[in-house]
Amino acid sequence: MTTLWRAAPCLGFLIIVLMLAGTLAAAAPQYLAGAPEFRGVVEGPDEIPPGTTTTLVIHLENRGTDPQKIVSSVGSAGPPPSTAIGITATLAAGDAPLVLKTGPQMVGNLASGEGVLIPFVLTVVPGAMGGEYQLPLTLSYTWLSSEEQVGRESVIYRYTKEEVLVPIPVRIKDVVRVGVAGMQTGNLTAGGEGVLTLRLENTGSLEGTGAVARIRRAGESPVIPEAGTVYIGTFSPGTVHECRFKVRIDETAEAGSYPLYVEVDYRGRSGESLTSRPETTGIPVAGKITFGVHSGSPLVYRGTRVPVDVTFENTGPAPVYSAQARISAVEPFTGYRDTVKLGDLAPGEQASARFEIGVDKAATLKEYGLTAEVRYRDETDQDRVSDPLTVTVTVGERTGLIRIFSNPLILSVIAALGIGIVYYLKVYRTNRINRPEG
Repeated sequence: MTTLWRAAPCLGFLIIVLMLAGTLAAAAPQYLAGAPEFRGVVEGPDEIPPGTTTTLVIHLENRGTDPQKIVSSVGSAGPPPSTAIGITATLAAGDAPLVLKTGPQMVGNLASGEGVLIPFVLTVVPGAMGGEYQLPLTLSYTWLSSEEQVGRESVIYRYTKEEVLVPIPVRIKDVVRVGVAGMQTGNLTAGGEGVLTLRLENTGSLEGTGAVARIRRAGESPVIPEAGTVYIGTFSPGTVHECRFKVRIDETAEAGSYPLYVEVDYRGRSGESLTSRPETTGIPVAGKITFGVHSGSPLVYRGTRVPVDVTFENTGPAPVYSAQARISAVEPFTGYRDTVKLGDLAPGEQASARFEIGVDKAATLKEYGLTAEVRYRDETDQDRVSDPLTVTVTVGERTGLIRIFSNPLILSVIAALGIGIVYYLKVYRTNRINRPEG
């Protein structure tokens, strides 16, 4: 009994220690400091070529910490201050030459040490200069900024709304970009050929080596390359090279401006073969060279050989050189002089031609259309022929005295009669003179 009484103080102390240990073991931490801290980088390739649409994947990481915390009997039921709650991520272009296709993204909660991938679709404008750009990523979220213990069993949690800006570095690829700084076309007309001179400028940020300029037909454009490549060599940013190409214009082309693709093949920094983004340029076409005929409908008589005067006019948009007109005489006509030189004709200029044709004496009395054409040379000394033209003539019959005196037989008879009369009169006069008076 005495032994138990003496051990009582020791047992009481042991019970108190065990109770305190149990209380501390059941307590949860309370945080006195900490906040979210973000870092964002591009996942995968971060170099984007100009003129392309791509999905940019951003790896967002919360690097926040909670450096101070205590342990209380009440504990904390809220998240650590370093946890970002209800994150909304919005990416903007900033000064970068691109267009965002994706709006704000709901990310959710992100605790310290956690990361998340956020995709954004964007398009880099075709004329973007290469280089590094910073895209502003705006993060809107809530975090536990403080907590206050009220009594022994209650805690007040205070949350703060926050908005931070995280710069996302991206790089737009350096490329050769071709631009048309000027052109000379001359008179490109439908159905003809011509020399196209283009002044090509490297408006990009990369120096291309072994560069070759090339033109390509754009769809069904009537401008068709004939000699479509020119060697440039080193093509530095800002430099301009004059390149001459040969093109053909489809014969159905009307007056207007038609597209043509221009691009440059070159080698990049690592010697890789690259091609610039095609540049579309408009090529003016003057239309078709045409001619007009001014002759009326001259009257020709059957059985005769007569001249026919025709005036030809250059009604097209470009001058012609060494022009000559030709008329095709078919039955009941015969061509005696069917080709006449016209010379050089400027747009709107006229020239006259005198042809000579014969009309069959059995020709039907009516109006006929004789086919004519003009052969000429254009500005590139190309031999060309006009579309068929029509020269109208009317075959008629002589009437009255004109018919009588134009008939060879009747004229022969009249001539014979005339000769006979003259002879008779001469003989009669001679006989009278020689007759003796009596």
